[in-house]
Amino acid sequence: MKIPGSKSILQRILLLMAYQRRNLSIYNYNPCGDLRELEGALISFGYRISGTGTRREFLFDEGLFAASEHYYNFQYNATGFRFWLSFLASQAGITSQLWVSDILIERGYAPLSQALQAMGAEISLSGNLLSITGCQLSGGKYNLAGDISSQYASSLLLAAPFMQSDLTLELSPFQVSQSYIKLSLQMLALFGLAAEITGPEIHIPLQSLRLPRRFKVDSDFSTVAYYAARAALSPKGLSIPIFYRKELTQADEQIFDFLVAMGASVQRGKSYVRIRPAALQGSSFDLKDCPDLMPVLSILALFCEGRSTLLNVGRLAHKESDRVSGIVAAFEQIGAKYELDQDQLTIYPFAGELLAQQQERQPIVLDTQNDHRLVMAFSLLSARFPQLELSETESLDKSFPLGYEELI
Repeated sequence: MKIPGSKSILQRILLLMAYQRRNLSIYNYNPCGDLRELEGALISFGYRISGTGTRREFLFDEGLFAASEHYYNFQYNATGFRFWLSFLASQAGITSQLWVSDILIERGYAPLSQALQAMGAEISLSGNLLSITGCQLSGGKYNLAGDISSQYASSLLLAAPFMQSDLTLELSPFQVSQSYIKLSLQMLALFGLAAEITGPEIHIPLQSLRLPRRFKVDSDFSTVAYYAARAALSPKGLSIPIFYRKELTQADEQIFDFLVAMGASVQRGKSYVRIRPAALQGSSFDLKDCPDLMPVLSILALFCEGRSTLLNVGRLAHKESDRVSGIVAAFEQIGAKYELDQDQLTIYPFAGELLAQQQERQPIVLDTQNDHRLVMAFSLLSARFPQLELSETESLDKSFPLGYEELI
């Protein structure tokens, strides 16, 4: 079993590296699709990248930077796009072109763009092409809409050390995925810049960051969450090798609390987490700060005694796919009982009666909607019911580059 490095941590440290135009050696790298898109942007900016497997070397080249046409593109990586937008807006004296897919435009960026323009950058959209004239952003105090994504706030927080003055963000009372904002702040603190937090306000003082020359990336807990769910459904459980820092918390670590609430045993050591299965019990789970857990948790809920309720699932329509629709469509296909009420999904125990009748018929194909998280979730089902097949598995590369065979 191999756990790649955290995509969330990697994208943050690579942006901080680019802001400082530093060189960096990275260990436990994750060469997934999202990171390859960000690598492409770094290369266009002026970086040389070498290394294979889980090791990468990033070298800033002044000659390549001077020759850059500053044309960038993002097809699928919403985090990378939103982080890179602030980065380009922060490049004083540089006009950049940023091509963005329809998917990413639909997922939204307006609150971030408005804040960057208020700080002095010029940003315009024509078709799929954003034109950005950068400046040293002014900093200051801003209210930021956060009911769709935490990435707007994180993008500005990562840019804050390079602004003209301190940055103060007042988060919306409806801010989602605050755990990802917390991770951004933890990364700044890891490199010497501590934020001041007062209620909903985050204040970032002007202060230099001290990036290391070498950095080992924590294990990706979104992938760990999949294996933890698989372990909870297996007869013997599973010991999962991990590397993590207590100073950096990932949103999907919450899977362990959810498993304990279901009745599973979770034991964490320095370099592993061991999951022992039990008769799982249904419960209520709030996904406001860990939305990526919804797909695997919904499948786990099928095998609990008693109903489970997943709260704050409405915003999952704005992910790589409409994940709630994808899950309930699969439930309809297999005959699982559920209730969907706006922002809440209630799931009842599943005995698989319809699937038992399906044994001699054509396989049931579950539509993954080309979404890597649905691939992971549905693989938990197909492992139990071999008459189930997945419409595709290639989208797994977005976060898990080792391939479907390695996953299962």
